[in-house]
Amino acid sequence: MSGVFEPEHWMMVLPPYLGWRAAGRGGVWWGLVAAVLAGVVPAVFLALGARRGWWRRGLRVRRERLVAVPGLLLVLAVALGVVHGAGAPREVAALVTAMVAVVVAGAAVTGVWKVSAHAAVSAAAAAALVIACRPRPVGATVLLVAALGAVVVVVAWSRVRLECHTRAQVVVGAVLGLALGGTVFAGLR
Repeated sequence: MSGVFEPEHWMMVLPPYLGWRAAGRGGVWWGLVAAVLAGVVPAVFLALGARRGWWRRGLRVRRERLVAVPGLLLVLAVALGVVHGAGAPREVAALVTAMVAVVVAGAAVTGVWKVSAHAAVSAAAAAALVIACRPRPVGATVLLVAALGAVVVVVAWSRVRLECHTRAQVVVGAVLGLALGGTVFAGLR
């Protein structure tokens, strides 16, 4: 399950959807630009680094993360510059900013402890979707929160089951993503 919900996959799917919700067809194009810059390019960067032996696929070892993160942050800084500087719809720019904030915070924690990026990004994506969709009536909101919450729980469980993280690492990741990602997204949209 964690393979389907890789952090970069969230960033390939959510920006076009949020762009469409915010600005129709033009927003979809901006979402696709954001998806390439904040989803595809980071995935290619990580895959090339693994292929060259700089780190292993999945960055399972904390020291490998410390090697990969500076380059990843540089790639994401370019994505931020484009979506903010070139006029992407607010929701698209807010999503990219929220996810970058989660990656930066996760990178800071990684300096001393390995936190789950899968759980963090999944929780941040769930928060952004709930905030952006604001379903009515209240029952629809409850269903959306329950469905997305279940996805986050399954992703976190899979990371523990695969022995990539401890329970504490996925819980901290999920809380980090929910609190920081949700707050940044809500504040910027």
